[in-house]
Amino acid sequence: MTPYLYELESPYHFSHGLFEGVNFRNIWISINNGVLTINNKYAWDGCTPKWQPLGIMTIGIPDGALRYGKPWLYHPSLVHDALCQFRDELPFTLEEVTQIFSDHMKEVKWPLHGV
Repeated sequence: MTPYLYELESPYHFSHGLFEGVNFRNIWISINNGVLTINNKYAWDGCTPKWQPLGIMTIGIPDGALRYGKPWLYHPSLVHDALCQFRDELPFTLEEVTQIFSDHMKEVKWPLHGV
């Protein structure tokens, strides 16, 4: 049992233009040929910070309603978390990581993107 909110059940692959030309590998992630792969068992807490006082509503950045059995921002928050966790080892600035997250939210059609 993980102390995190989510644990990846199978590898996840995500392509982005900023990954082109980057070759990186560690135990949890790899980037090759413009594709980020996050290995199974990677665990994260979804979008943060957030609080749910009395379980009534979310204050902060919500993970979103369930879509296809997972929170709307499940994969964007996964990619963002992995890139932030290993940012000191990766060739991306914080602004680039934020841009990747923003582009991913657009890709999944997050209705609050840009708010």
